[in-house]
Amino acid sequence: MPKDELWQLYCAAYEQYQSEIINGEKSYSRYVNDFYYYHLPAMNMSESDARVHIMNVCGLKELLENRRDLVDAFFSKDKFEEKDYQQMFHLFDSGQSLTPDEDCLARFSDKQISLITQFANDVSLFKNAVTDSDIKDLFKCQLTKPLQAGINRHVALFFGALRSYGLLPFRWQMIIEENKLVASSANNEPLRASQLRCGLSQAKNVKLAKMKSSNYKIEDIGFETVCENFAKKLKERM
Repeated sequence: MPKDELWQLYCAAYEQYQSEIINGEKSYSRYVNDFYYYHLPAMNMSESDARVHIMNVCGLKELLENRRDLVDAFFSKDKFEEKDYQQMFHLFDSGQSLTPDEDCLARFSDKQISLITQFANDVSLFKNAVTDSDIKDLFKCQLTKPLQAGINRHVALFFGALRSYGLLPFRWQMIIEENKLVASSANNEPLRASQLRCGLSQAKNVKLAKMKSSNYKIEDIGFETVCENFAKKLKERM
């Protein structure tokens, strides 16, 4: 196994991205899975080398799946050099964004704010009805008091859908926590980033629906689709 295997894997992922994503030959999820399945087998390697190889491939798969912001920024370049790899790896390893996030959750037009307000009220995203002014202050991190969630999982799914379409920064959960933007449906205490992550993971794990002891609700599956469709519509208005 070459000492610079991880660098070579990044280059292979870059070349495949250029061929399959830039040229529109595959969906992004197919690109990620095909890369992973092709490179994962560890043949004719010692046990120690095989362990490192599998760690490298799985780590890169995690990058491709969870840091689309970095992938699109670096792999869409005309050239991918070693300095790009080093910067990309550092940002991924440290959990940092490509550019420092401002103390702002998102910037939307007045039309988009109105669409979000209508959506939030239609699905009872928050316990109380919200106005355009409330939603604008929410995304500007200027609320005087947090908006109380209707159902914590549904709030996590909504913001997660916005993130999946690139409408929120990578650290959106921490921004919500630091600025006390949303309160828990249970006790009206500001939600922490860990609670949002937990709610999002729970709601997205369809297997939990089969467990009688789980808090997972079947309707969460439909609500996730509703949020995804809305986020896509909102993206098209940009």
